[in-house]
Amino acid sequence: MKVNLINKSLTMLLIVIMMINIFVLIQMWSSMNTNAVLRENKASYILPDGYTPGKTRISWDESLTTPSGWVVRYTSKGCTYCAQDSEWERLVHLLERHNYRTILLLPTEKNQYDDDELLSTLQQMAFIKMDWIKQFRFTGTPTVVVFDNNGRVLWQRVGMLNESDYVSAEKVIRKNAKG
Repeated sequence: MKVNLINKSLTMLLIVIMMINIFVLIQMWSSMNTNAVLRENKASYILPDGYTPGKTRISWDESLTTPSGWVVRYTSKGCTYCAQDSEWERLVHLLERHNYRTILLLPTEKNQYDDDELLSTLQQMAFIKMDWIKQFRFTGTPTVVVFDNNGRVLWQRVGMLNESDYVSAEKVIRKNAKG
């Protein structure tokens, strides 16, 4: 009888331990998913802070947002694909017409464009926090990311734009445009 009571107690103890383990695993899993969602939501609202190639600080706050949003193009003066991207030229004019602010994000300050090569509405950033860059996968030039005025990603493309990219970006830009 004593042995039977010990076996039952051990069995109950093992069941309790297994239930605790399952509970802990579920909590860990749900916290990992929640953190991933929170990171994603936070990332979409973080505005980039950085410096121009001339080391002038640019802080993206409410005063720098526009009625519609803003666009970041990861680009380099020495990038052949960036230079050949004719759909980008069309997209820049569309962005201007719909009140989007455009930033050219440069890999280094040496990759900056001369002022006479750019529209006056484009601003260059060469130094930006790396955690911001990693959020949006700025890994290759050219990359274009369109944000709404709250900093949420509306559209993104890595590589040269083609006609269908322009059309899909245009739909998003026009739908979100204000003013």
